[in-house]
Amino acid sequence: MKRQEIMNLLRWAAVADALGVPAEMRKRGSYPEITAMQASGFWQQPAGSWSDDTSMTLCLLENLTSGGDYDDMMQRLESYMRYGTNTPRGEIFGVGRTCAHAVRNYAVNQVTPLACGDASPEANGNGALMRIAPLAVMLQHESRLARRFELTHDYTVLTHRHARSVVGSFILLELLHRILNGQHLGQALVTAGPALTVFLKGTAYAAELPYYRALFATDFSQLPAEAIRTSGYVVDTLTAAVWLALTQKTPKKVILKAVNFGGDTDTIATVAASLVSAEQPTVPVDAEWWRQTLNSELLDQKFSAFADKFAEVS
Repeated sequence: MKRQEIMNLLRWAAVADALGVPAEMRKRGSYPEITAMQASGFWQQPAGSWSDDTSMTLCLLENLTSGGDYDDMMQRLESYMRYGTNTPRGEIFGVGRTCAHAVRNYAVNQVTPLACGDASPEANGNGALMRIAPLAVMLQHESRLARRFELTHDYTVLTHRHARSVVGSFILLELLHRILNGQHLGQALVTAGPALTVFLKGTAYAAELPYYRALFATDFSQLPAEAIRTSGYVVDTLTAAVWLALTQKTPKKVILKAVNFGGDTDTIATVAASLVSAEQPTVPVDAEWWRQTLNSELLDQKFSAFADKFAEVS
């Protein structure tokens, strides 16, 4: 990706998060349509506030930019959750229990990073999925599927160690990998499904692929909105984000649909925006939305450093 394309992708994801915060976990159709930044009554945050999705993404960006190891990544997550670094206003809100538990394992219990995540089936929330998209930028030209899986696995299990969460991250990053290398999302779904099935055959992860089977059905994009679940369960979040990205053709349209779709709106919007903006990387972020996003200076500082390191040299 070119430098500005990386900036566009990261900015779209951040504004999606901020637009989705006010509707987070509200029932579809139970709130007025969102078309601009709004304050969050539930979280008591002003308009333009971004959440843990973007804060933990910033931790990943810093880690990848600096070439840090997994201890470095956990220390950045700890700094965010304890001291409010990488936040809009120095306040922490909405951190999921699984992520908080993993950081506590690292900081208090001194567990090694790759063993910090919860491995129970009940811990398959979307806390890893929400932050992992930028890894696809770093891996755009990595041709070895095994290496892509290794890094996907490791960055996921820092907080979410169940195989289903790992597979969810793997599917998202493999879709992004194909998109960044010239396929559109529909093609990426067609090619990724068989490739992942073959690669994961004989492993503990193969049994988790059926949970995501809807994504790879030929009529997936034709499903009615009523059939799409929007909870914070990793399968629901990824399924909703991909469906939105298939059915809404621009970053702005996909975000507006996502934040008005109910459920875990900020994360679903963030993931969907990453998919669509990867496919349309030259589309700049909506200027008014970006102006309304809090602490955009901090965001651009982190985004720029990452883009400078991983942009293709023209």
